[in-house]
Amino acid sequence: MWRAVVAVLLMLPLAGSVARPAHPSAERPRGTAATAPGDAAIDRPTLDLAEQLLIRECMARHGFPLWLGEPPPEDEQRMFPYVLDDVDWARRHGFGSDIAAAAQDRRRDDPNQRYFDGLPPARRAAALVALNGARPEGLEARLPSGGVVRRSADGCRSEAERRLYGDLQAWYRARRVVANLSVVRSGMVLADPAYAAALPAWARCMRGHGYAVDSPAHLRRTVVDRARDAEVAAAVAEATCAAAGLAATARDLDARYDAELAQRYRSDIETKRRLELAADPRARAIVAAAEPTR
Repeated sequence: MWRAVVAVLLMLPLAGSVARPAHPSAERPRGTAATAPGDAAIDRPTLDLAEQLLIRECMARHGFPLWLGEPPPEDEQRMFPYVLDDVDWARRHGFGSDIAAAAQDRRRDDPNQRYFDGLPPARRAAALVALNGARPEGLEARLPSGGVVRRSADGCRSEAERRLYGDLQAWYRARRVVANLSVVRSGMVLADPAYAAALPAWARCMRGHGYAVDSPAHLRRTVVDRARDAEVAAAVAEATCAAAGLAATARDLDARYDAELAQRYRSDIETKRRLELAADPRARAIVAAAEPTR
């Protein structure tokens, strides 16, 4: 299947980053609240691509071109929210400084970013309005982690989501709430006494490798801005010592809190899934129609 996607833009979300779902770590297994087993029928890469194609079409009507690119390698999308537990990954990437550098290179070379940077200020402002609407009004979601996020119901991004998902307000709320659940879940795991109780064994193992630290976060603070070899060595030690019980504890806690949050936010999760399933045939048709012009 055609997997072209809009290139990553962090400085300016002209088209937004589109990437396949991040590969789960041992502590973030499949079947989480945001990616339940029933989601197997949902082709999210196609949904994402269709949305970006609609955004591109809309922006073109406003006189702004967009370019399609490729997502970062799947290996660069892995997440280790509690402890790095993959020794091979640690040997390749350390704590991920090379991945961050690669992302910076992609942003620097991205044609959308270069185009935007070259626009006169007035045209740059017009591009933002075309994409996002004039004011962040019309869409609202209260996040599980606290606070409220808002976005304009106008602009190319909202037009694309409305065409794809139909009920824009319901989609915006469900998507933002479900996406925020991983943040809430991670906080619950890290604050759980069982996680704290598993840290001493991990710390003893780390001392055996020459690191006097009491948590993975502490370890990472000690290697910030150090040489690449030092970063990789520390990451490999962390991943090796994860087997002392911390990884298993984090995995169990993550599953427990995931189930709790899935029940608490069941309505939002089901709404998101329902809208995605309904949008799937539309997305496939949009992608199929655009493929000859790629």
